[in-house]
Amino acid sequence: MKKLIVLTLAIILSNAVSAQVTISAKDFAAELKANKSLIVIDVMAADVYAKQHVAGAINIPHKSLYKEGPVEGQIKTPQELAAIFGGKGVSNTSKIVIYDDGSQKYNSRVWWILNYIGAKNVQLLHKDMAQWEQARIPLTSAPASAKSVAFVPEVDAAMNIFIADVKTSLALPATVLLDAREKDEYEGMDKEKKSKGHLPGAVWMNFKEVLTPAGAFKTKEEILEVAAKHGATPDKEVVVYCQTGIKASTVYVALKEIAGFANVKLYAGAYAEWASMEGNPFCDKKTVADHQ
Repeated sequence: MKKLIVLTLAIILSNAVSAQVTISAKDFAAELKANKSLIVIDVMAADVYAKQHVAGAINIPHKSLYKEGPVEGQIKTPQELAAIFGGKGVSNTSKIVIYDDGSQKYNSRVWWILNYIGAKNVQLLHKDMAQWEQARIPLTSAPASAKSVAFVPEVDAAMNIFIADVKTSLALPATVLLDAREKDEYEGMDKEKKSKGHLPGAVWMNFKEVLTPAGAFKTKEEILEVAAKHGATPDKEVVVYCQTGIKASTVYVALKEIAGFANVKLYAGAYAEWASMEGNPFCDKKTVADHQ
């Protein structure tokens, strides 16, 4: 009986976590009206934001959070990131809702960055114009801003894995390494010739597999089913990566926050970092999901 109660509570808590990471258009519209301190972030480029955005949303382009340099997609230091968000009126205790172009890539990336540096309450809003219109979410081209505040960074090291630990994990059969890129990148056949293949042992799981055709996140059950096909189950350590950490952040959110995986890490340095270091091995052959 006690075991049944514990299991029931675990399911309830897991579902609660799933419900918190995303917010529906209807609930967002209500929150926007009721909560004047709500911080809404549009993470697209400034020119896209200038055309149309949610009324009151501030613009923090996801690209503004990366370092300049030869290796693309490397995030700035926690202190630099905290200064950017704080300067825009975002504190680590703010209630935050993020949206992008509807792809879930860029808002998931910024969600991961915010949570990594200590934000406590961040939700993802899927940009579905039909749902937005039905919920009467107000749109405008007028820019918005907020008063600067303090963002106190507190890094959650468990969310990230650095390259030295990735190399160690490659030798551990219990670790499932997922490549969230496109198939041609995984095989080293992309037209841009950015990819030589994939990290040894990595299993290809395109980030779109955790999304519906409309671009929303799939249900917990659907994500569990997809992940299992690639050898990733909730009891295993899972490391996800892509070219720069953007697509992989979508998979991270799906596995950790919706499907309830206990041990998921994003290799934030990503393929771009791995490929920039001479001597790191690659594989252009398909890796079979033999972790099941």
